[in-house]
Amino acid sequence: MIEIYYKNNEVQTYESVNEIEYQADSIFSIRFIGFHHSDLETIAQKFDLDLTSFSKKEDIEISSHYIESNTQLSLNFTIPSYSANTYFEEKDIYILIKNNIVFTFLSPDIEESLNQLTQYIYNLKSTSFESYHQLFLFQIGVISDYYADIVELISKKIKDLFQKTLQSKQFKENDLDYIAALKFNNLLIRESLSEFQKILLLLKKSSKYNDTSFDKINEEIDDLTVIADYLRYNFNRLDDLSGNINSKIELEQNKIFKILTIITVCISLPTLIVGIYGMNFKYMPELQWVLGYPLIILLLILSFIFPLIYFKRKKWF
Repeated sequence: MIEIYYKNNEVQTYESVNEIEYQADSIFSIRFIGFHHSDLETIAQKFDLDLTSFSKKEDIEISSHYIESNTQLSLNFTIPSYSANTYFEEKDIYILIKNNIVFTFLSPDIEESLNQLTQYIYNLKSTSFESYHQLFLFQIGVISDYYADIVELISKKIKDLFQKTLQSKQFKENDLDYIAALKFNNLLIRESLSEFQKILLLLKKSSKYNDTSFDKINEEIDDLTVIADYLRYNFNRLDDLSGNINSKIELEQNKIFKILTIITVCISLPTLIVGIYGMNFKYMPELQWVLGYPLIILLLILSFIFPLIYFKRKKWF
């Protein structure tokens, strides 16, 4: 789907590039939602765009994610996406600015998440844009809010897990796997956030933006710095939580080993007695006793019970 935001604040949607009558003077923004890479050549020709940044998304150099020329500005970065699974998924976002138009390429799930967040935070009916600069900076702000939203989601899950840990006495490997998943999600957000911050720092140095834009970008950078602090805090809490669960698991294991030790000691004395009377000596006076068998049975029982009483008094169990 293609969504076009016109200068008269009208929004139109199209299914194909060929349906669009391209008039740059009347357009603020064009969003390509769920685009196919096979369509990029057609899009590049239709709107006279340089899409080389699409082939550089795997590069780690920031220069591959922020490309500015005399005619075009290209930004590309990944952003964690909500998933039905435990783990987040990385989704690509491409933003290009040319001929005073903001071109955005993103996946449908990211588009849906950003739209839901936008409708929740902003009153879109009373929101209008006087320039592509305002619309572009608005998008930057929505992405920053999205980062804050997913970090808040991770923080809530960590808090809920902490409460569960405090109330529960039994733990499974799934709990540690869940903590590992939260750490992985937190790591994805941190990497994506760091990349986005670097892009904004480079954008702030661009000569194409006025003082108002400069102030807005600074505000977003400050907000992202606060979010990054929360991410570090989440890592610390996850480490504490992992250590807490491991400690409780070790305590449970120690209790099990203690019980096994008690049982071993209690059994060892009767085993020793049985071993002695199981020897094939010719002269064993107890073998001639009339009450020898019941006495040995009683001795076996007492040799098992006395150690239990002793360990009970020592509060081993």
